[in-house]
Amino acid sequence: MKGKMFTTLMLMCMLAGGGCKPVEESAASVQSPDPPDSAKNKVYDMDEDFIEAERIFGTELFQNMSDKDGLTDNLLISPYSLQQVLMMTANGADRDTLKEIKAALYLSDIHDHAINESSFALMKRFESLSEGDLRTANAIWSKLEAKPDFKQTIKQFFLGSVFQMNDNIQAAKNSINQWTAHQTKGHIDDIADHLSPEAVSLLVNAVYFQEKWALPFDRHVTAEEHFFLPGGSAKKLLMMKQTARLEYLENELFQAVKLPYEDQHLSFTLFLPKKKPDSFMSLFTNQNIKAWDSAFQPKTVKLSLPRFALKGKYNAKHVLQDMGMKSVFSEADFSRMFTEGRGVSIDDVNHHTFIKVDESGTEAAAASSAEIVESALAPGVTLTANRPFFFVITDEQTTSLLFLGFVANPNE
Repeated sequence: MKGKMFTTLMLMCMLAGGGCKPVEESAASVQSPDPPDSAKNKVYDMDEDFIEAERIFGTELFQNMSDKDGLTDNLLISPYSLQQVLMMTANGADRDTLKEIKAALYLSDIHDHAINESSFALMKRFESLSEGDLRTANAIWSKLEAKPDFKQTIKQFFLGSVFQMNDNIQAAKNSINQWTAHQTKGHIDDIADHLSPEAVSLLVNAVYFQEKWALPFDRHVTAEEHFFLPGGSAKKLLMMKQTARLEYLENELFQAVKLPYEDQHLSFTLFLPKKKPDSFMSLFTNQNIKAWDSAFQPKTVKLSLPRFALKGKYNAKHVLQDMGMKSVFSEADFSRMFTEGRGVSIDDVNHHTFIKVDESGTEAAAASSAEIVESALAPGVTLTANRPFFFVITDEQTTSLLFLGFVANPNE
């Protein structure tokens, strides 16, 4: 079975009180236009600070969302998807709200147009994989009329569609869930189940990823072994095994190995701390990850890795507030998004994730919502991931961080 990864992010926009004016386009009539020739000719022309900003934002968010009381729970986020949906929101924001969103995303020093061009270039990069599949899709549902400039920006740089949100809340939920299920090949079909009756607009980003390992694990050698949990107890799990020539790094802090996917530009990097996970989490920064990444060397590694599957539900509102997004949750200015000058603000931000890793590859999903009110080789080293570990799924060509994770308690 091929590994599959897909991410869905949603922004639910709700207006406090008052009537709603429908948008001009319907779901059936809106088509994403072809990108301009200049964008086609520069699909990999990204601002040099754009990916760096994504990586800093992602690692800081990952640290802030971790368990501060000992790091005993699993954790999985998608920095790329969260960045994408917040950038779409930023295109509808102005003044302090825009400044705060850009600051939280570490994009303050990049012009808005350069941010959008870089986002478009990264989308086109993901469409160019030689193996597997990595795509992103965007859509907006709205009862309020979106401003022409905002709609054009979403269509041109995010290849987004504009749909009219049904006044009937159940019909709106069904429409959004069907679109999301289609984009994620049926794996996420309930993202709008808790859509508020007061919702007037919804911004959605979906990412789909499908890849196999370049060096698949042999299922015949998978065997049950102990995995040691953070509290010291142990549980029996099926451990996948292989001995192969892999990129490897070891120091006084951790062992690490890089597992390539069939598209050699994508990788899964496993970090196995030698001390307590919470002490390692403080070192899990963009700067350190970049320094470590440049130090990997090929080694013959005898690797043991558990099959694992994680599910998580996180509330990111307070984390984003701590990262500087203040007025977004109170006196927000989204005047560049709607033609009606009504006050709206984000009420809540949630992030739901799933990942499964087995002998053939990776399968994962994430959904976020933000409500807006108004072969046999002699091993040179051995790495046995039989205790909590971290991992990073990276696009090696752009260094974009697709997923960051911590496995405290693997579950099949």
